Amino acid sequence: MKKNISLFDLAKIFLVLGSSAFGGYTSLVAMIQSELVDKRKILSQQKIYDGILIASLLPGPLAVNVVTYIGYGLRGWPGAIVCGISILLPACSIMTIMAHASSVFFDVMIFKSVIAFLIPVVAAVILNVSLKMVQNGLNSYWQIILIVLTLSSLIFTSINLVTSIVIGGLFGLVFGEKKSLNIQELGSIRSVKYLLIGVIACILLMLVFFFLLSHPHDTLLMEFSKVSLTLFGGGYVMIQAINDLVVNHWSWVSSDEFNQAIALGQLTPGPILVSATYIGFKAGGLLGAFVATIGIFLPAALLMLLAGYVFRMLPDDKVISAVFSGIKPIVFAFILFSAYVVLKPIGFDFQSIGLTIIAFIMINYLKVNFLWLMLSSGILALFFI
Repeated sequence: MKKNISLFDLAKIFLVLGSSAFGGYTSLVAMIQSELVDKRKILSQQKIYDGILIASLLPGPLAVNVVTYIGYGLRGWPGAIVCGISILLPACSIMTIMAHASSVFFDVMIFKSVIAFLIPVVAAVILNVSLKMVQNGLNSYWQIILIVLTLSSLIFTSINLVTSIVIGGLFGLVFGEKKSLNIQELGSIRSVKYLLIGVIACILLMLVFFFLLSHPHDTLLMEFSKVSLTLFGGGYVMIQAINDLVVNHWSWVSSDEFNQAIALGQLTPGPILVSATYIGFKAGGLLGAFVATIGIFLPAALLMLLAGYVFRMLPDDKVISAVFSGIKPIVFAFILFSAYVVLKPIGFDFQSIGLTIIAFIMINYLKVNFLWLMLSSGILALFFI
């Protein structure tokens, strides 16, 4: 499955994904699956599954953690750096421009009108990938039932990913087949020494950077790093804690500015926590945007790489394998549910449902590249602004 890929190609792929993956980390994962597993065949579905599992058990932003893990597995530290920067650059650039613009409200309204035509294509990609993952990754009726139960819980309750994974693991322990675990290597040439040198170097650079900064930039870096390493559950779970920190404690932004940052984080592609870029800009200009972005994403990404190495050192235990067989349908259900999540803000009207169905047919049956559909939808949106 694994093929060599240049850093330049990785940058191109993740810049495109970072520009088109609306709706949070699960839609991003679906697009990575579509591009790297189904189309380019340079990554196995198991590697993505491993990344999601590890990231869901750790603090910090799930999307960037998974991307960093994949980049490291493909090309080591250069791959992790290139993929991490490329996935964040489009959304962070948009957030910085929006924060700087004097007529933000007007810009957001135009942007929102265009997004209403792009979101159905994203939903179609998610549905297409989810269908393939279910077909190729599940082989038991109890796993299908678990997907249905998880989807029902997501729709009618506020169950989170960590709780769902625990429940799925228990299901797997009871009903799962006891077989070889088959954890994918993070990378055949990636020794623990190579990994630790990179992690230590990154930590030292952050410390030097911290001591060179003055207020409020040093505080921005420290506070967002603490958030990155202490809060579990991904971006949506971390929003309230960030609100308490930046609005109530430090007063870096007003309540209205914070709400605007979160709204833009939902409208822009990529992870919702690029809202930190907006907040950092408001608090400390371009340098503030940079250090806030580094703080919210880098520490958790380093922890992810360390955890990835520990994860692949797990014993090849059949009980652990059974537990993982119950976690897999949970992950699939969350990815499938993200199609509902991305469509919900624009409404389930004739336009959104119709465009989603058309895009799904063109992607799944006519094999049209989703980027052409995104471009076509964007052009179509210009006639309705």
